[in-house]
Amino acid sequence: MAQSVRLLVEDGILRLAADSRSPIHQGTHYIYLVNVLGLEPIEEPEPGFKISLGASKQALIRQLTDYFAEAGIALTLEGTANEISRRLESDAKTLEDARIAGERLKGAPAKTAAPAIPGFMRELKPYQVPAVQHAVDVRNAANFSVPGSGKTTITLAVYAILKARGEVEKLVVVGPRACFMPWEEEFEACLGRKPAAVRISGDRTRRIGLYRDADAAELVLLTYQMASNDADDVAAYLQRNKCFLVLDESHYIKRLEGGKWANALLDLAPFAARRLILSGTPAPNSLLDLWSQFAFLWPNPPLLGQRDNYRFRVDQRGNEYDRIKKRLSPFFWRIKKDDLKLPPPTFHKVDVPLRPYQRRIYDAIGAKVLKDVVKAPSDRSKLRIWRKAKMVRLLQAASNPSLLAEYSTEFRIPPLDASGLPVDQLIEQYSKFEFPAKLECAEKLVRKLVKRGEKVILWSTFVHNIKTLESRMKDLRPLSVFGEIPKDDEENEEFNREQIIKQFKTPGTSPVLIANPGACAESVSLHKICKHAVYLDRTFNGAQYLQSLDRIHRVGLSPRDKVHYYIIQALDSVDTVVDQRLEDKKKRMLELLEDELPVLNLESSSEDVSEESDEEADFTALVAELKKEFAPVAHGR
Repeated sequence: MAQSVRLLVEDGILRLAADSRSPIHQGTHYIYLVNVLGLEPIEEPEPGFKISLGASKQALIRQLTDYFAEAGIALTLEGTANEISRRLESDAKTLEDARIAGERLKGAPAKTAAPAIPGFMRELKPYQVPAVQHAVDVRNAANFSVPGSGKTTITLAVYAILKARGEVEKLVVVGPRACFMPWEEEFEACLGRKPAAVRISGDRTRRIGLYRDADAAELVLLTYQMASNDADDVAAYLQRNKCFLVLDESHYIKRLEGGKWANALLDLAPFAARRLILSGTPAPNSLLDLWSQFAFLWPNPPLLGQRDNYRFRVDQRGNEYDRIKKRLSPFFWRIKKDDLKLPPPTFHKVDVPLRPYQRRIYDAIGAKVLKDVVKAPSDRSKLRIWRKAKMVRLLQAASNPSLLAEYSTEFRIPPLDASGLPVDQLIEQYSKFEFPAKLECAEKLVRKLVKRGEKVILWSTFVHNIKTLESRMKDLRPLSVFGEIPKDDEENEEFNREQIIKQFKTPGTSPVLIANPGACAESVSLHKICKHAVYLDRTFNGAQYLQSLDRIHRVGLSPRDKVHYYIIQALDSVDTVVDQRLEDKKKRMLELLEDELPVLNLESSSEDVSEESDEEADFTALVAELKKEFAPVAHGR
C-alpha cells in the first residue's frame, strides 16, 4: 500500500514527498500540483514536488491540506509546516473576526470620536470618524476614499490609537516620492510634534546607515522601488520593531501577475504588526487590480482566493463585480465625493481665436490628419503610436506651433516632419511671426490674478510652454515643476520638486507655480494657499486632469472659500474635442466616485495621451470634429 504524503518546510522550501506508487504522481493530482499550484516535480532526495515558500505563499499549506483531505489522501506535516499551519489557522480566525467587525461597522458606522484620541490634535471631520474606527477594528483594512478626503489624517489618527494601546511603535509608509513631505507635515499638524523621521533613499551605502537610524525614528518613509530593492533590510526592520505598515497610493502594486514591487510587498506584509492600504483609485483598470492589494492586507489565505483562480473568475465569468464587492465590503471604507460637502468650484471657459499664422498651421495639419486616416496602420501597437502622434501634434498646433519643431519629451514623439506641407517654413520660424494667442491669454490672466493678491497655479502639458512663460513672467519670480526637475533631495538639496512646492506654499514667496500635470498632479495639496488654477492646455488624459483639479479643491476649505478654474481653449480646434471628452470622463468619474467600489477604467499613465480603452473613442471624436471643418479639403474639393 502506498505511503502517505509528507509535507515538509525547510529553509524556505516546501516539499511534498511520497512513494513513487502514490497517486499524486499521476492523473488529475499531478496536473493540479504542477499546472495549477506551480510545484516542480523532483526525484531527489525522494520522489515528490517542491516550491519556494515565500511569506505570501504560505497559504499553500492550508490549500494542500484541504485538497488532500478532500481527495482522501493521508497527509503528514513535518518540519516547520506544523508551526506554519497553526499560524494559518490563527490568521483565519483573525480574518473572520475582522470580517464580522467590518460588517458591523458598515451596518452601524461610528458617530462620534469617543473616547478622545490620545495625543491627537486635529479635530476629525464627521465623515472621517467612522473611517478611523473601521481601520482600528478591522486590523488590516483599506481606505479607498476619494482624493482630498483626508486619508493621511485618518491614518495618523489610527496610528495614535494603536500606539497608545501598545500595538505599534513605528509608522512605516511606502508610497510615491511626492508623498514624503505631506506625511511629515500632516504628522506634525495631527500629533502636535515634528516626527523623528527617516527617508530611505540614496545609494546602497547610505541606505544601510539609514536603516540603522530608523530604529530610533518614529516615521519611516520609502518608495515602492526602495521597498523592493531593500526587501531584506525592510523585513529585518519590520521584525525588529512593531510597525504599522501603510501603502500610500496602493494601486502602485495593482498588477495581478505580480512584478517586482507587488511581490516584494506581499512578502513583507506578514512581518508588520498592522497594515493599511490607501488609494482613491484602487481599480484604475479592472477588478484584476484588487487582488494584490488585498493579498497584502490578508495574505494567508488571500482574501480573494488564489491568484490564478481569481483571474479565471474575473476574465471568464464577467459578472463578478457584485460578488467581489460583497466579499471585500467589510474590509474597506470609502468616503465619497458628496460626503465632503466642499464649496462648489467655479469653471471659467476662456475662448481664444487663433492668430492668422497659427490658424494657417493648424488648418494644414488638421486637413492632413483627416486625409491620413485611411492610411492608419492595421497593427494594434503601431496604431496606438500613430493615433498618439496625430493627437499630440494637433494639441501642440492649437497651443503653440513652436512645439511642432521640438522633440516632445512628454510623449516621446520626434519633431513633426512638415515636408510636403506649404507651411513647413512657417512652423520652423513661427516665433518670428507672432506669439501664440493662448500663451498671451494665460500670461495676462495670471498677471491679473497676481495683481489682486492671489497665488496661481498654471498648468501646461508641454515643457517648452512652461519654460516660455517662465521667461516671460520672470518679474513675478515664477516657480516651475516638470519632468526634468529632480524628485529627490539627494540629487539636489536646494532644487527639487519638494523644495519648489514647499516654497510656493510659503506665504509671501513666489505667487505663481507653472506645472506639468504628470509631475505635480499626485500627492500634492495646495488648497490652503492657492484658490486659482489656469489651464493653458490639456490632453485627453482624464485621470491626470481630475487629479490636477483636486490639488486646490480638498478637505480643509471653508464654506466661504471660492475655488476658480480657468480653461483656455482655442476656438475651432482640437481643444473643443478635448473639453467634451474630459467632461464626459469627469461625469463618469464622479458617478464612479459615488460607487462604493469604483472600477474606473480611466487612463492613469503619465506618458500616454490616453489609455487604449478610451483612445479609440477620443480619436473617433477628434476625426468627427475634423470632418466638420476639413472634409472638403481632405477630399480635394
